[in-house]
Amino acid sequence: MSTQADTSPLRSILLATDFRPAGEEAARVAVRLATAFGSRVSPLHVIEPIPSWPVALHLFQDQASGQLRQVADDLAAQKVTVADPLVAVGPPGDTIVQKAQELDVDLILMGAGDQSRFDRFSVGTVAEEVLELAPQPVLAVRPGGPDPRFKKILCPVDQSAASRQGLLNALRLARVFGGELVILSVVPTVGWLTAAVATGQLGGAAAEYESRWRSEFEEFLRGTSFAEVKSRREVRQGAPHQQILAAAREHQADLIVMGATGRTGLARVLLGSVTRRVLQELPCSLLVVKQEDAVEELFRGTLDDIDRLMAEGRELLTAGAYDTAKAKFRQVLARNPFQVGAVEGLAEAHERLGNREEADTYRRRAGRLRRQP
Repeated sequence: MSTQADTSPLRSILLATDFRPAGEEAARVAVRLATAFGSRVSPLHVIEPIPSWPVALHLFQDQASGQLRQVADDLAAQKVTVADPLVAVGPPGDTIVQKAQELDVDLILMGAGDQSRFDRFSVGTVAEEVLELAPQPVLAVRPGGPDPRFKKILCPVDQSAASRQGLLNALRLARVFGGELVILSVVPTVGWLTAAVATGQLGGAAAEYESRWRSEFEEFLRGTSFAEVKSRREVRQGAPHQQILAAAREHQADLIVMGATGRTGLARVLLGSVTRRVLQELPCSLLVVKQEDAVEELFRGTLDDIDRLMAEGRELLTAGAYDTAKAKFRQVLARNPFQVGAVEGLAEAHERLGNREEADTYRRRAGRLRRQP
């Protein structure tokens, strides 16, 4: 989806598939989008190399080429314009982001993980990496969730520039597909304010804070055209990710559209903490849209920028500021997804925070990158 609102077309879509059910659902969504916008779809499958099986690599490539050709044929049979299918070898998340840049696509479309036993859902590390690193909008299709027909769209906003990009994309989808749009703003719980109210020090502070937030919300929406869109506005209070998830379930949303960063104070190149939490409990498909001027800044970074960020990250690790160190290393990866030192820095930061599973994930990713020629 373009970040230029209604004026730019969705010319090209990268359909990244692993041939599992989530990928099959993503292919069906590709047909809907391509049919509505006249988009060209580029099918992609990434083979993660296994050093102990080098001789078998060409067999995997041949098998994947056949399967991907079938995906392309199925799309073409539904009157979709299809580019040549592409089988690539490398770390899946990084390779998808790289190919999206090379092909200059407007949207990355992929499955968002797996539906496992006991109705549990795992978003998958590949989808999370792509959502974080790709400068383009990414539509992650949740397997086993509501079929994303763009008829019930939830767009959470926090009055930031990034959430405005999300709103413009949500409006475009609602217009094209005749969907209903719910624009949600969550008044976040503020720790110091709650404590002050509880002790009676600021009796009217909470009401004033909520009133100001609602005024900002209305001002944020002023000037935005909602013509031809059935929409409603909703304000809730509480933890933003919890309220977003609750609203998605109550409204039976088949898609959530979110800006990638917000008013959390995190570096603009990162997924915001709210987006990340929603992703982990995803009730339906998710479209993540990056703030355009932040995206432009990502690729103006020089090697000096990367060296500086790496040095700052290492200093923060030494000082015990692990969360801030993670932000620095992620800024490096936004400029260069293949920077092994930054991946290893994230592994170390997560280890020191006691996040063993995340640390192991980044160590495996660093190992894969080191094995690349």
